[in-house]
Amino acid sequence: MSREEYIDEQDFSEAVNDEQFERPRSSKADSLRARRQVEALLEERRLRRAIEDDWYNEFGDEEE
Repeated sequence: MSREEYIDEQDFSEAVNDEQFERPRSSKADSLRARRQVEALLEERRLRRAIEDDWYNEFGDEEE
């Protein structure tokens, strides 16, 4: 492929400037659903850690 052919092929694609690019917006319902899901996962993790800490504090000292 010659340099001219390569340059001609590159002209087919148009550049998109950041100012012109718009991300598809999610709905408020989707955002709220995602937020609630994250909050539920964080709460589950917090509870698991609390249970593990309680178990270790209650039974972990017996090995000594």
